[in-house]
Amino acid sequence: MSELQLASGFPAMDETGWRALVEASLKGRPFETLRSRTADGIVIEPVYGRAHDAPALPAGPAREVAGNWTLTQRADMPDLAAANAQMLDDLANGATGLALVIPGSVTAGAHGVAITDAKSVERVFDAVELDFISLRLDGGRHGRDLALLVLDEYKRRLLDLSRCRLELGLDPLGALALNGRIVNRKELASRAGEMFGKARKLDHKGGVFCADSRVYNGAGCSEAQELAFALATGVDYLRLLEEAGIDPAISAPQTSMLLTADADQFLTIAKLRAARMLWARMLEASGIDQSPLTLHAETAMRMMSRRDPHVNLLRTTSAAFAAGTGGADSVTVLPFTAAVGLPDGFARRLARNVQNLLLEESSAGRVTDAAAGAGYVENLTSELAGTAWKLFQQIEQAGGMMAFLAAGKAQALIAETRAARNKDIARRKMALTGVSEYPNLNEAPSKVLDMALPEGWSIGTPWQADMVECEPLAQHRLAEGFEALRDASDAHLVATAKRPQVFLATLGTPADFTVRATWITNLLAAGGIEAVPGAVQDFQASGLDAACICSSDAIYATEAEATARTLAGLGAGHVMMAGKPGNIEKLLADAGVAEFIHAGQDALALLGSLHNRLGVQQPETRP
Repeated sequence: MSELQLASGFPAMDETGWRALVEASLKGRPFETLRSRTADGIVIEPVYGRAHDAPALPAGPAREVAGNWTLTQRADMPDLAAANAQMLDDLANGATGLALVIPGSVTAGAHGVAITDAKSVERVFDAVELDFISLRLDGGRHGRDLALLVLDEYKRRLLDLSRCRLELGLDPLGALALNGRIVNRKELASRAGEMFGKARKLDHKGGVFCADSRVYNGAGCSEAQELAFALATGVDYLRLLEEAGIDPAISAPQTSMLLTADADQFLTIAKLRAARMLWARMLEASGIDQSPLTLHAETAMRMMSRRDPHVNLLRTTSAAFAAGTGGADSVTVLPFTAAVGLPDGFARRLARNVQNLLLEESSAGRVTDAAAGAGYVENLTSELAGTAWKLFQQIEQAGGMMAFLAAGKAQALIAETRAARNKDIARRKMALTGVSEYPNLNEAPSKVLDMALPEGWSIGTPWQADMVECEPLAQHRLAEGFEALRDASDAHLVATAKRPQVFLATLGTPADFTVRATWITNLLAAGGIEAVPGAVQDFQASGLDAACICSSDAIYATEAEATARTLAGLGAGHVMMAGKPGNIEKLLADAGVAEFIHAGQDALALLGSLHNRLGVQQPETRP
């Protein structure tokens, strides 16, 4: 008897025996229905065995020293005093690192700390002990100006930069992708070399350039695309610095990577693990001595919703766990109201405590590469790395990441991926809790801060040089389509004192109609439309135009036709039915049923059409 049999009391099962049981339970359906695929087409099997002899990936440089990952909090309040107070509060309550976000960063939106000069840097860091914390700069297109000011602040304080944990976070190619223009390559190489040289002269040992993938994730890329774009960006930075006379063996250890973490726990773990594998493979292929990659992670803005934003706490918790387990050196959690506006202290405290709980109560960071040996994760890591490497090679053949962007090739790949994902979202195949599923029409508004950037804010001086241009990558969130419908419903409520409504004509007993009534009510609410249930004879008194018949298939077979004719006779201008009609579709259509609402159809198109039918004006799209 095996140990498994003794421990469980059940006979041991091999894959062949398991497969036979599964195929019997499928009752003729193909085994393929149990498989799924990622956005990159990677097949996810229903079960995996243990991955034997799979070595654990090495820890990053920060975790080799501290054991845990760095708990990083965003500082993005425009007001300098408010930003400083929030920094000190974060550091006093568990944060071990800060991300200084200024306007122009990919996730700053309309906010960011309004740093303009040396005095403002001194003010925002007042009482912050920079030599005891990790600091990552997030300056976007103003990254160079911000880095120079912050380096001067460290110098003013007479700090030993060789012992400080400072990441300058320069990402000019990310700025090109976001804004659509940057100085020409020759000028960029010159300025990159100048900046790197200045940092080295000050004995700065931390990251100088950062291959930041957030702009590509926000535009809609897949996991393998994100990895390939980040790797290609990092290689282009090594190449730019080499063009400026700096040996890649010197610049590689000071080039970091920032990836997004989202609510798909296993994909995030595998993506971060794959990043380390890819970086090591690139160094090997380039003949550069191996050095550990400094890998930062930030929870993805694109998964955040404005509607029912408390669900974002679940998303970011899963993402933070995955990022830490996947081997990130630092993790930044976006506050749950980040998509609504500028988060207040409460939202920031919750973001901080998500990580405090993972690190201090769960000790999630104390195991190096905790997912090592898990068959599913090992397979997914390998598949992601392989897919990303193939795309990376295509980017290199096209001349590198800068050329790939300038030619519009990255934009085309992302657009294709985003279109496929949007189709799944519209059909609710990819469910968004609180948005496309289980929406709350009566949710209370979330509190955010009313703090605008100073009028005319600027930092540094514009670059004067010939520019390279590309199509900028617009940033999107997954929930935007359904949120636009909800915004229109809210405006309709303000204008008319009621939401757009559809009469729900229920037939039979609650046992007959409750399942479908619940489903259709949920679907309509995703578009901000209120379902008004009642008996057929109550329709005329409701004063509504649209009605939806709702019951079981058995009831439909005997009562749906007559009900449709009755509703039309009572003045219904648009009659629908919840569910597929089966072989009575023509009979029902002749009776006046104009639409059959069922799972799998384009819910966004359906709800948008209903809005038009119900006289709902669509507001301008929000940023």
